[in-house]
Amino acid sequence: MTSNLGPGVRRRVLGKRLRALREEQGLTTTTVARRMRVAQPTLTRIEGGRTAILTRHVYQLCEIYGTDKAETDRLMRLAEQSRERGWWESYSDVINDWFEIYASLEGDAERILLYESEFVPGMFQTPAYVRAVYRAAHPEAGDEAANRQVELRLARQLRLEERSITALLDVGAVRRVVGGRSAMLDQLQHLIELIERGRADIRVVPFTAGAHAAMSGPFYLLKFPDTAEIDLVYLDTERGGMYFERPEDLTRYTDIFARTLEQALSPEETVALLGKLVEELRILGE
Repeated sequence: MTSNLGPGVRRRVLGKRLRALREEQGLTTTTVARRMRVAQPTLTRIEGGRTAILTRHVYQLCEIYGTDKAETDRLMRLAEQSRERGWWESYSDVINDWFEIYASLEGDAERILLYESEFVPGMFQTPAYVRAVYRAAHPEAGDEAANRQVELRLARQLRLEERSITALLDVGAVRRVVGGRSAMLDQLQHLIELIERGRADIRVVPFTAGAHAAMSGPFYLLKFPDTAEIDLVYLDTERGGMYFERPEDLTRYTDIFARTLEQALSPEETVALLGKLVEELRILGE
């Protein structure tokens, strides 16, 4: 079942099984954490697949839950596989700790749905756009740090080429001239190319849509190969990532996305709008 899954999804599969075993025994996370002699949040992260799971912790949990040897061996192997080195570890000098977790999950996702309001999502950003966004947030950073951000973005994009991605962008994100006229021209043309080549389903939510369901802020929805439906919501903040997995949260954000999608332009209309913005920038440069 897990042979074709990446380490991020393996952690999720393992965490879900360990949580199911605990619940079958009628034990609370506080009780089990006390027996393991770890903090309760540590067990919560293990069950949520939010951290690399040590094999000794899996062995401890299997002893507490009384699992047989076959299942214990299977879960131990899964723990070892979930600790495989991820592509993002090469960028530990420029990637936030919480985004490492998301990067591992995103790279394993089969389908990604997202809404972004302020800027073009990182998975679609051109090098000049990446530098401009990074320097706006980190004006003190030098060229080396900015270049590493570009390398990180490109490495991330390579791992998303085979994913099914539907992105809703508020029109402000494509109208805002980031990095100057030339950089924004390249960025808009890149978005047009992604749509026309069928590499991503990108749609703009126009101002004429008025109030819409996603106005509370950006979010990402991930579907993994081991699940039939969307089963993770991710919100990125300045100080950390937030994850939601409760059924009511998944239903809520899936509904928000669906209703916002209804108000978005079609891919063809989006290309037409982006083309118009390209022409406007070209005229400004004449």
